[in-house]
This record gives sequence, C-alpha cells and structure tokens, in this order.
Amino acid sequence: MVDPNSRTWQALGLAADVVVVNALTIVCSLPVVTAGAALSAAHGTLLEMVREEGAKPARTYFSYFTRTWRTATFGWLLLLAVGSVLGWEYWALGRMDGGAALVAQAGVLAGAILVTLWAVWFFPLASRGEGFARTAKLAALLALGKLPRSLLASVWLLIPAVLIILNPGGWVLWLAVMAIIGVALMLYLVDLVVVETIDSLPPRGSTGSAQ
Repeated sequence: MVDPNSRTWQALGLAADVVVVNALTIVCSLPVVTAGAALSAAHGTLLEMVREEGAKPARTYFSYFTRTWRTATFGWLLLLAVGSVLGWEYWALGRMDGGAALVAQAGVLAGAILVTLWAVWFFPLASRGEGFARTAKLAALLALGKLPRSLLASVWLLIPAVLIILNPGGWVLWLAVMAIIGVALMLYLVDLVVVETIDSLPPRGSTGSAQ
C-alpha cells in the first residue's frame, strides 16, 4: 500500500496541485487584461502550498482572484504600458547608428531589468490584498533592498527563454511543458525565494516595519 504521508506521495500531490494552478492561470489570463489578477491568484495559492497550508487549489485560486483583482490589474496594466514603451525605445534605438544609440539601448535594458525585479515582488505582494500604492511601493523597496533574492527569482522566470534560445528546435516541447505545468512551476520557484521576506512583513493595516 502507498503511504499518503510518504515524500513520494506528497511530491505527487504537490505536482498535481501545481498543474491545476497552471491551467487556471493560463485560462484566466486569456483575456490579457485579467492576466495580472491571474498571476496574483497563482502566487497567493502557491505561497500557501509553500507554507503547506491550502488543500483545495482551485477554490483557493478563485478566492485570491476575486480579492486581489483590482490591485493586480492596475499593476499589470502599468507593467504592460512601461514594457511597451521600453520595447519601442529599444527597437527605435536599434535602427540608429553610433555609440550614443548603444549607450541608450543599454540604459533601456537596465530599465527593463529594474521593471522585472519590481514585477517579481509585485504580484506575490498583491496576493496580500492591500491597495495598489502600498503594494507597488513595497515591491520597489524589496526589489532593491532584497537584491540577491530579486535576482534569483528573476532567473527562474528567464529559464524558458534561455532554453528556447539554446534549443530553438525544441520550442514545441517547451510550449507543451509550459501549457501543462511550466508557468505555475516558475511561479512556485519564485515563491520559494520570496516567501520568507513576505511572511516577515507586518500584517495588513499594521504600522510596523519589515524585518
């Protein structure tokens, strides 16, 4: 008989829950505008898994989705706007000649890195259910104040892109992996990095400072 308390059984259960979160995140992101709420709900659910709390991922996911959609959507739309501007600037500078254009492109890339570090913290923090202004400020502070964690979390998000670059012919396989478990697995790895810091923050409405 299989021992439900064994590490193997628990690992299989965790994998199944991550697959559920992956499917919900993809489906809830399809309208694009709701992708921010989908990411926040995924992080909230996965953070509970990291803490070994929640037992019903679908119910937990939709609970976070409805509670955090406003803050998460504001953040997502801001991220889309800033990302679009940075992408256009990089493309436009790439059509120019000279060292000044290269320096400017480097500046745009630096800006993109900072935005990525901010996003790494924003969506997990949005699952706390606080307002946009406070969540965005906390994300900015933690992005730089916890730079090693920010960089490590960002690395997990870049792995799919790196794998595709290293093996362009395997994009169908990578796409299948992302569709089955990859998206939520990346977010789970991010949450393993940020959970300790997030749990050290004062509760909602508290005036204390983070450790």
